[in-house]
Amino acid sequence: MSARLPMAVTRLPLRVRLAAAIERLPESERLVVALRVLDGLSAIEAAGALKLTTREVESRLASALETLAGELGASLRRAA
Repeated sequence: MSARLPMAVTRLPLRVRLAAAIERLPESERLVVALRVLDGLSAIEAAGALKLTTREVESRLASALETLAGELGASLRRAA
């Protein structure tokens, strides 16, 4: 058994909460999070894929991350 398995198991609830929080984002923010964070695209690449300006991509990403931080922070405080 891998030594990393216990850590992965303990992190599972947070990952589940994160996935659920991402799903609740507005589609425009969810797409930016998917491209920038999950797929690792640059702001320029994401902007091209979504036909947006880089400023719009970064604004949507900032809004999404703020929402996610608020939701996960509240979720973690409840779990403690």
